[in-house]
Amino acid sequence: MTEPSIYLDYNATTPVLAEVVEAMLPYLREHFGNPSSAHGPGRRAREGMEVARAHVASLLECDTSEIVFTSGGT
Repeated sequence: MTEPSIYLDYNATTPVLAEVVEAMLPYLREHFGNPSSAHGPGRRAREGMEVARAHVASLLECDTSEIVFTSGGT
């Protein structure tokens, strides 16, 4: 009988919750533009970012100007 494996490399990457995958699918398939660009796909991506910013600010009870997204993690 094989024992289940235990993943210990969460520093490198983590499994994504199904709910997160579902919420991100529209942005991975349709709204994938660069949010810093002026073209249509970029503007739609930026709108999605601003909705997310407002949601996070609401959860944290802070101003949207206090929520900063970065382009990378390193």
